[in-house]
Amino acid sequence: MATIASIIILFGLASLLPLIEDYMGKYRIHIYVFMGMMMILVAGLREVGVDPDSLNYEEAYLHYDSQSNEDSKEFTFIILSELLNEVTDDVHALFLIYAFIAVVLHLIAFRQLSEYWFLPLLVYVSFYFVMHEMIQIRTGVLSGFFMLAIKPIAEKRRFTALLLILAGTTFHLSGLALIPLIFLSNKPLTGAKRWFWMAIIPAGYVVYTLGVAATMYLDIPFIGQKLMDYQSGDEKGQSIVTVDAFNVVQLLSIAAFYYLMCFHDTIIEKNKYFPLMMKLFALGTAIFAAFSFFPIIGDRIGYQIKMINIILFANIFYTIVPKWMGRIAIFFVSSIQLVYILSYAFIK
Repeated sequence: MATIASIIILFGLASLLPLIEDYMGKYRIHIYVFMGMMMILVAGLREVGVDPDSLNYEEAYLHYDSQSNEDSKEFTFIILSELLNEVTDDVHALFLIYAFIAVVLHLIAFRQLSEYWFLPLLVYVSFYFVMHEMIQIRTGVLSGFFMLAIKPIAEKRRFTALLLILAGTTFHLSGLALIPLIFLSNKPLTGAKRWFWMAIIPAGYVVYTLGVAATMYLDIPFIGQKLMDYQSGDEKGQSIVTVDAFNVVQLLSIAAFYYLMCFHDTIIEKNKYFPLMMKLFALGTAIFAAFSFFPIIGDRIGYQIKMINIILFANIFYTIVPKWMGRIAIFFVSSIQLVYILSYAFIK
């Protein structure tokens, strides 16, 4: 299948670049931009029907003015679809626009949050690029805005962070759930605070184990319709909104969280936003588990917050000597994620 082959080739390139990053010199920015262009093309030109959501998006694109779309899609989707339909009825035009916005936002955010260029890129390509830019395309744009909001949140520029999240919300309404995160602090995790955040993830699994009944849909215009649409799609097997609280990526995330927490004092010297990222890491991982009984929240909100894993997984590099072994460790983690997402989303 061409799409899977393209993803594997892209991952192969992304795997090699961290090994030679120290020798790139002035060409690093050119290679970074080239990889971004490749990702946009791979995501934007994928075959319709190869993933769980593209057929639904094609239908929504062609019938953007239907009542169901107006009730369940954000105005940005409607506007873009209307404008592009004036030019072409090929949904790939829409895919390319969403991929361009999302990939560019992510690449800019990575440069703000990591001293390395290609380690975060490798982690991104292995999972979230496929999940968001190739499947949940509206969520992908929201994720890009959220990643850009991390630095302002850490620096207590809450209004800037709020504007970025609200901009993302125009592409996917779930961004509203991210607004409370702007009040998190970036203070180092010491003493009782560290134990508190380490307990967040087990608490999520306590909720999961209790099997709390899902909240009934609220009769709220637009929001209620979106929830019903997602759930209906899940029941028909047309979307991937089921949540397995013990899937391999979730378990890998939990292991990485506690591993990184052991190196808190080492990593914070290299990544000044590390405390805030770890708090987000814990919340996203816990929400993913706790709301597995209500997939719309567990999947959309949990994965949205867990986007920060892209930077944190790359931080494993700082905990391993020699450096080449750190890069190999990140490649190993990324490979596990890639195999999971390909089998989960494409190989049936």
